[in-house]
Amino acid sequence: MQQAGWYVKKTGTSMSVPVVTGAIALLLQQEPYLSPVDVKLRLYERAKRGHMDGGGNWGTIYLPTLLDTKQ
Repeated sequence: MQQAGWYVKKTGTSMSVPVVTGAIALLLQQEPYLSPVDVKLRLYERAKRGHMDGGGNWGTIYLPTLLDTKQ
């Protein structure tokens, strides 16, 4: 998001839902046979940890890791 020539940092579910939905869409495009449970497990197992705020955050989605079929 850009405001007056500068990027603005936004947080919250209203900002994360479209990003996570897009990541899931890319994952299902690549592997359409995955069940909802498989998708949830993949997101959890492959989240990049380290940015935990203590509030139920699983981490950060890193698309190359999420979409890697060799893992």
